[in-house]
Amino acid sequence: MCRDVALGGIFSGEQDHPTNTFMQMSTRYRAGCAGALMLLASPGLALSQAAAPAQVTRADLGKAYLRLDRVVAGLTLDDTTRARVNRAFDGSTLSFFGGRFAAAVGTIDSLTVALSGAPLAPTPTAGSRLVNGRAPSVAREALLSRLARLDATGPLAQAIVSAQARAGLLVDVPSLERGAEFLSDPVRLAAELRREVTALERGKNPYAFHAGDLWRSFRGASDAVIPYRIMADAAVAKSKTPVPVLFVFHGAGADENIFLDAYGAGITATMARSERVLLVSPATTAFGASPVNLDVLLAQLRTEYNVDTTRVYVLGHSMGAGLSARLAAQRPTVIAAAVCLAGGSVVKVDGAPPVLFVGAELDPIIPASRVKLAAGGTPTGSYQELPNEGHTLMVGNGIRMAMPWLLQRHR
Repeated sequence: MCRDVALGGIFSGEQDHPTNTFMQMSTRYRAGCAGALMLLASPGLALSQAAAPAQVTRADLGKAYLRLDRVVAGLTLDDTTRARVNRAFDGSTLSFFGGRFAAAVGTIDSLTVALSGAPLAPTPTAGSRLVNGRAPSVAREALLSRLARLDATGPLAQAIVSAQARAGLLVDVPSLERGAEFLSDPVRLAAELRREVTALERGKNPYAFHAGDLWRSFRGASDAVIPYRIMADAAVAKSKTPVPVLFVFHGAGADENIFLDAYGAGITATMARSERVLLVSPATTAFGASPVNLDVLLAQLRTEYNVDTTRVYVLGHSMGAGLSARLAAQRPTVIAAAVCLAGGSVVKVDGAPPVLFVGAELDPIIPASRVKLAAGGTPTGSYQELPNEGHTLMVGNGIRMAMPWLLQRHR
């Protein structure tokens, strides 16, 4: 299971666009990071410089973003304040892509303090990682040894890949670059894996009709092992009628955790539970290497859940929006509808599904005008623009707009 705590690698940008884009952004906004605090210096939103850790990791960035995301999600901001918060946050994004991690964390934490009116809560001390009194790697090797004795070529092949990848998260010192490692609880994960491996030894798929939230992996095109996170509410997992499936794709620099834990305080997961949607969040870069990956993962999901093949949806942010548009063009007979948030490209193929493009008025990374242009070039495209929103903080409201739109559409 995945704990609802901070995730690493949360920023999204334009790594799927020409390399000179960042240079253009830096020229226009290179004062943006240093000036982000000045942008917010206004009555009712006094900003103080928050101290950033001396050595900043992606985990620190993730924690800072998640703190701010939860504060913003819990407030009703007037238009002026929302615009200033978005501009400042996008300035921190430019700091991130410029390698100035400490500046990014300082700006984000200062925003959090200013908006909440309270100092930052101290970071909880990590608890013991011992599994039955031993290092997690001991449990990992024992589990992998059992898995190695199974037939990895039969009908349980993909389930075995998942179990092996999950066992790989049992590390003694978690990477601060990979969210799945530092987010997972080794004691709980080891207990789950012992049950999963036992089921596999008995010839059963432990992930079939599984209710809950799991990190998994599958073997896709070119033999690549691709991580993803999947959430199935109990009503979805046990449904007698077919359920829709939504694939969500994060932006550059993020990972498979952001849609479930952040982007509007996890509004994607909240709405998926409410609407009884099977939610699947793959690692965008690896998944986007080939459209075959969609075919393979969807085929696997159909063996594990009662999937409605007329209601397969894709939604992405920034780089993930680009992938969503490509998949809509590459698999028009599979995808019922697509949403591109703060990004995307023209979809012009016979039988293309409807595509909703959503731009953010204040976006300095992928301007709303570019998103609108892509929508205008897409015969099945439509366009909406979110006022007073920037590149990343727009996603929460984008999801609130997109989910009902998607679920009305069938192939």
